[in-house]
Amino acid sequence: MFKRVSRIRSGALSAALVLVASVVSADEPVIVLHEDVAWRAVGNSGMEMAVLAGDPAQAAPYSFMVKVPKGTRLPPHAHPDAWRHSTIISGTLLWAFGDTFDEASMITLTPGSFWTEPSGANHYGWARDGDVLAVGTAMGPSGMVPVGTE
Repeated sequence: MFKRVSRIRSGALSAALVLVASVVSADEPVIVLHEDVAWRAVGNSGMEMAVLAGDPAQAAPYSFMVKVPKGTRLPPHAHPDAWRHSTIISGTLLWAFGDTFDEASMITLTPGSFWTEPSGANHYGWARDGDVLAVGTAMGPSGMVPVGTE
Protein backbone atom coordinates (compact mmCIF):
# COMPACT_ATOMS: atom_id res chain seq x y z
CA MET A 1 0.00 0.00 0.00
CA PHE A 2 1.07 3.62 -0.42
CA LYS A 3 -0.06 7.04 0.68
CA ARG A 4 -0.95 9.56 -1.98
CA VAL A 5 0.08 13.14 -1.23
CA SER A 6 -2.87 15.48 -1.82
CA ARG A 7 -2.63 18.91 -3.38
CA ILE A 8 -1.79 21.70 -0.97
CA ARG A 9 -3.79 24.85 -1.68
CA SER A 10 -1.51 27.13 0.35
CA GLY A 11 1.81 28.21 -1.15
CA ALA A 12 3.47 28.07 2.25
CA LEU A 13 6.53 25.86 2.33
CA SER A 14 5.90 24.96 5.96
CA ALA A 15 2.53 23.43 5.08
CA ALA A 16 4.09 21.41 2.29
CA LEU A 17 6.85 20.17 4.54
CA VAL A 18 4.45 19.17 7.31
CA LEU A 19 2.29 17.19 4.88
CA VAL A 20 5.21 15.50 3.13
CA ALA A 21 6.99 14.73 6.40
CA SER A 22 3.80 13.20 7.76
CA VAL A 23 3.58 10.62 4.96
CA VAL A 24 7.24 9.83 4.28
CA SER A 25 8.68 6.87 6.10
CA ALA A 26 11.15 4.11 5.35
CA ASP A 27 8.32 1.58 5.47
CA GLU A 28 5.78 3.18 3.16
CA PRO A 29 6.10 4.33 -0.47
CA VAL A 30 4.79 7.72 -1.57
CA ILE A 31 3.19 8.54 -4.92
CA VAL A 32 2.65 12.15 -5.97
CA LEU A 33 0.54 12.52 -9.11
CA HIS A 34 1.28 15.36 -11.52
CA GLU A 35 -1.93 17.17 -10.65
CA ASP A 36 -1.12 16.97 -6.92
CA VAL A 37 2.35 18.54 -7.05
CA ALA A 38 2.38 21.50 -4.64
CA TRP A 39 4.40 24.34 -6.19
CA ARG A 40 5.62 27.36 -4.19
CA ALA A 41 7.30 30.56 -5.32
CA VAL A 42 11.07 30.86 -4.85
CA GLY A 43 11.87 34.52 -4.25
CA ASN A 44 10.44 37.01 -6.71
CA SER A 45 12.03 35.64 -9.90
CA GLY A 46 8.99 33.61 -10.97
CA MET A 47 10.80 30.37 -10.11
CA GLU A 48 8.80 27.66 -8.37
CA MET A 49 9.84 24.62 -6.32
CA ALA A 50 7.94 21.54 -5.20
CA VAL A 51 9.20 19.22 -2.48
CA LEU A 52 8.11 15.73 -3.48
CA ALA A 53 9.40 13.71 -0.53
CA GLY A 54 11.42 14.36 2.58
CA ASP A 55 12.13 17.62 4.38
CA PRO A 56 14.85 19.99 3.10
CA ALA A 57 15.21 21.44 6.62
CA GLN A 58 16.42 18.08 7.98
CA ALA A 59 19.78 16.32 7.68
CA ALA A 60 18.20 13.68 5.45
CA PRO A 61 17.55 13.02 1.75
CA TYR A 62 14.72 14.84 -0.02
CA SER A 63 13.43 15.06 -3.61
CA PHE A 64 12.27 18.18 -5.41
CA MET A 65 11.32 19.74 -8.75
CA VAL A 66 12.15 23.27 -9.91
CA LYS A 67 10.49 25.39 -12.63
CA VAL A 68 12.63 28.18 -14.05
CA PRO A 69 10.78 30.64 -16.33
CA LYS A 70 12.22 31.80 -19.64
CA GLY A 71 14.78 34.58 -19.18
CA THR A 72 15.50 33.87 -15.51
CA ARG A 73 19.14 34.38 -14.55
CA LEU A 74 20.24 32.55 -11.41
CA PRO A 75 23.03 34.63 -9.85
CA PRO A 76 26.07 32.88 -8.35
CA HIS A 77 25.10 31.05 -5.17
CA ALA A 78 25.72 27.84 -3.24
CA HIS A 79 23.70 25.41 -1.13
CA PRO A 80 24.73 23.96 2.25
CA ASP A 81 23.27 20.55 1.33
CA ALA A 82 25.78 17.72 1.73
CA TRP A 83 25.17 16.95 -1.97
CA ARG A 84 22.69 17.66 -4.77
CA HIS A 85 21.97 15.70 -7.96
CA SER A 86 19.76 17.20 -10.67
CA THR A 87 18.41 16.31 -14.12
CA ILE A 88 16.82 18.53 -16.76
CA ILE A 89 13.35 17.23 -17.68
CA SER A 90 12.38 19.89 -20.22
CA GLY A 91 13.86 23.08 -21.63
CA THR A 92 17.46 24.20 -21.91
CA LEU A 93 19.49 25.60 -19.02
CA LEU A 94 22.82 27.37 -19.41
CA TRP A 95 24.95 26.40 -16.39
CA ALA A 96 28.38 26.94 -14.84
CA PHE A 97 30.26 26.70 -11.58
CA GLY A 98 32.05 29.78 -10.25
CA ASP A 99 31.80 33.00 -8.30
CA THR A 100 30.97 35.40 -11.16
CA PHE A 101 28.22 35.17 -13.79
CA ASP A 102 30.15 34.57 -17.03
CA GLU A 103 28.08 33.65 -20.09
CA ALA A 104 31.18 32.47 -21.99
CA SER A 105 31.88 29.74 -19.42
CA MET A 106 28.34 28.31 -19.37
CA ILE A 107 27.49 24.90 -20.81
CA THR A 108 24.15 23.94 -22.32
CA LEU A 109 22.09 21.41 -20.36
CA THR A 110 19.26 19.88 -22.41
CA PRO A 111 16.63 17.30 -21.36
CA GLY A 112 18.31 14.28 -19.82
CA SER A 113 21.43 16.24 -18.79
CA PHE A 114 22.57 15.47 -15.24
CA TRP A 115 24.85 17.33 -12.83
CA THR A 116 25.96 17.21 -9.23
CA GLU A 117 26.64 20.03 -6.80
CA PRO A 118 29.07 19.38 -3.97
CA SER A 119 28.29 21.20 -0.73
CA GLY A 120 29.14 24.89 -0.94
CA ALA A 121 30.04 24.84 -4.67
CA ASN A 122 29.18 28.23 -6.17
CA HIS A 123 27.19 28.00 -9.40
CA TYR A 124 24.83 30.00 -11.62
CA GLY A 125 22.39 29.42 -14.44
CA TRP A 126 20.20 30.99 -17.10
CA ALA A 127 16.96 29.83 -18.70
CA ARG A 128 17.74 32.10 -21.64
CA ASP A 129 15.64 30.49 -24.36
CA GLY A 130 12.59 29.04 -22.61
CA ASP A 131 11.05 27.56 -19.49
CA VAL A 132 13.04 24.83 -17.72
CA LEU A 133 11.86 21.95 -15.52
CA ALA A 134 14.44 20.08 -13.43
CA VAL A 135 14.14 17.33 -10.85
CA GLY A 136 16.63 16.58 -8.11
CA THR A 137 17.55 14.78 -4.95
CA ALA A 138 19.70 16.18 -2.19
CA MET A 139 20.89 15.63 1.37
CA GLY A 140 19.68 18.45 3.61
CA PRO A 141 19.59 20.61 5.48
CA SER A 142 19.17 22.95 2.53
CA GLY A 143 19.27 26.65 1.87
CA MET A 144 20.73 29.16 -0.53
CA VAL A 145 23.80 31.31 0.05
CA PRO A 146 24.37 34.10 -2.49
CA VAL A 147 28.04 34.60 -3.39
CA GLY A 148 29.59 37.32 -1.23
CA THR A 149 27.18 36.97 1.71
CA GLU A 150 28.93 34.28 3.72
